[in-house]
Amino acid sequence: MGMVFADPDMLDRLAKSLDSKADAVPQLMRRATTLGVSCEVSGLTAIGSWLRDTARDLRRRAAILRTPSESPFDSLSAFGLPTALAKLSGAGKKLDTALQKVLAQHEHDTPKRRAQAVKDYFATLSPQQQAALAAADPRAIGNLDGVPVEVRFAANRISIQREFNEESSFLKGLAPNDPAYKRTKDRVDALRSFLDPRIKSFVDPKTNRVTQAEVPRQFLVFDAHFGSTADSKASPFPDGRVAEVVGDLERSKNVAFRVPGITNRLDNFNGFSNGGYELAQGDKEIEQPDTAVVSWLGYDTPEIGDSVDPAKAVVGGNALSSFEQGISVNLEPGAIKSIFAHSYGTLVTSKALQSGLTDAANVTFMGSPGLGPNIHSVADFHLPGTKFYAMRAPEDPVSYTQGLGDDPADFKDITRLGTGGSTGHSQYYNQNTESLANMQRLLFGDTKQLTFTHTTLDEEMTGAAEIRELVAFLHERVPADVVSRMGGDLDPIVQNYLNGRCGLTDIIRPLNSVLNKHNMLDKVKPEALVGEIKDLAGDLAYKQAFKAAKAHGAPDVTAEAAGVTAKLAAKPLLDLTTFPVLKVLEFDRLQNNARQLFGDLAVGGKDIFRSASEMATGVEKDGGKILGDSLDLGSDLLHGSGTAFSNLGDTLIHPSHGLGNVTDTVKSLDDSRASTVEKGKSILGSLNDAKDTVLDKGGDMMSSGLDTGKKSLSKGKDLLDSAANFAF
Repeated sequence: MGMVFADPDMLDRLAKSLDSKADAVPQLMRRATTLGVSCEVSGLTAIGSWLRDTARDLRRRAAILRTPSESPFDSLSAFGLPTALAKLSGAGKKLDTALQKVLAQHEHDTPKRRAQAVKDYFATLSPQQQAALAAADPRAIGNLDGVPVEVRFAANRISIQREFNEESSFLKGLAPNDPAYKRTKDRVDALRSFLDPRIKSFVDPKTNRVTQAEVPRQFLVFDAHFGSTADSKASPFPDGRVAEVVGDLERSKNVAFRVPGITNRLDNFNGFSNGGYELAQGDKEIEQPDTAVVSWLGYDTPEIGDSVDPAKAVVGGNALSSFEQGISVNLEPGAIKSIFAHSYGTLVTSKALQSGLTDAANVTFMGSPGLGPNIHSVADFHLPGTKFYAMRAPEDPVSYTQGLGDDPADFKDITRLGTGGSTGHSQYYNQNTESLANMQRLLFGDTKQLTFTHTTLDEEMTGAAEIRELVAFLHERVPADVVSRMGGDLDPIVQNYLNGRCGLTDIIRPLNSVLNKHNMLDKVKPEALVGEIKDLAGDLAYKQAFKAAKAHGAPDVTAEAAGVTAKLAAKPLLDLTTFPVLKVLEFDRLQNNARQLFGDLAVGGKDIFRSASEMATGVEKDGGKILGDSLDLGSDLLHGSGTAFSNLGDTLIHPSHGLGNVTDTVKSLDDSRASTVEKGKSILGSLNDAKDTVLDKGGDMMSSGLDTGKKSLSKGKDLLDSAANFAF
């Protein structure tokens, strides 16, 4: 049944029902008096009072649940931590300073060694001191590996309450028609539910009977301001990171780590965490006493558009590896660890297994889009001590695509588990399915009861093999980096549609614009694409006819003949139906190529003109400087020559002036020589500058011209090709 929380709406409905019963008591008393049996029902008055009192108490509880207001000390008490020291001002500051020294000393250690150092430090503290630290800096303590888990639970509960208060205030300022209202409300509701108690079913060791009790939820990680914002128009808040624990983590012998896929965030975390509650339950929906399940949303999950990009999986894998190594110091030494990864989370787990996470006993991949380009078998992980399992439910399109690598369900050295009762991509944790039962058997150590399957793509879904072939066809023609960039461009369009800001018809033009931007119709030419689709459709027609014939008891020869006939009959029909589509795609390609060709020419022309203008400006500036320096030099030389001739004439006329005139002439000649050297250097420098400008800008002009020519030739070829394909 998953997790059950105290529902304020349910409490209100129950209170209303009790009030209606209480309202009926006076009427029943009057009726009893009329019948003369009032003595026999005298207790109804007390029952009516009890009903009204209970209804008031239920409404009080519902109000508390709707707007939880818990002090930090209440959060500490919820997990059995003392509060006396924490209530003293500044009590945790000195302790925090000492903790920071420990962290600084082990800054470059492995995650496990750093966590062990933190654990050792907390072991020196009393429960009072540990509680004081949690209250002093709940965000840091709640997310610090090595801290006792009960202390982390309490610290994160404090952070959740504070975040709930802030975001509730923000929500009150939003109008219901604000684009951010719905997701913000979902987020506030999720935060509220984190603070609500849940109902736990367990066997009371004293009475040996199944008992239910309200218990606080246990959050091992909580950071509401982590990660990117999936859609800033739908929510101003980052996606956040959260990890919830079901069970006694520090004392369990079986520990599971669950890793989610795309579009998981704080506001929809309960949908993911619910699978953890399902997984932890055994018979009669009782949580197993020796089992703990960690639902870990500790990385920034992709949205729809960037789900084709492995970048977040690399970061997420490092985070998962670090988290698992860090939390291992708090586990029982002999605890058996199992990882259950779903969808994009399988790629995250694959990266973690390659970056330090090496001690998992079992790893199960579900609905995987692939484990990366370098993983083609279990052996590629080089983890002989780990047992690997895979699940692929019928009609799970994510596994069929192999968009991020080989599907582990097809690995020859992996154990493929049965998924009976589960179909599609999101039912692996559903109750009464073999997929959930097999995960529980792995977690509880009951491996002898595991069930297996070896179904093929065609057995799972007609057309599954064709989906895989079509995706492979596209992957061969579109480079991975183009796919990633295109996914990033597509995501805002998809978000607009998913969040109701536009209809399906409104996104056709933007989608087409993104496809044209990345030249998809040149990379995957319409004729080749339509041809591939026709071939795959023909194969599909063959399989469907063969399958139908066999279902009616036909022998293989007859069924094969029926399949061939269907394929041949489908060809002319496919030619007819795909021809208009082909021409529309070719025309779109023709238009886009024409726009890009003239756009490239315009951009190239602008670049060439700009470089030419800059060259002319530079040469003009340097030429002016050369002219000025030349005029100055000529003036200095004329002045020096005139002085020399004047002194020579004066000496001839007045011999007695000879010595002075010689001295004056020598000085004038020295000045002329110095001016010649100075101005000459300046002129040579200006000439070099002019030469560099011509070479530099001329080179830019040549580069722009060559680049424009290259693009124009390439795009011109595409243009001619698209024009020919459109015309014929």
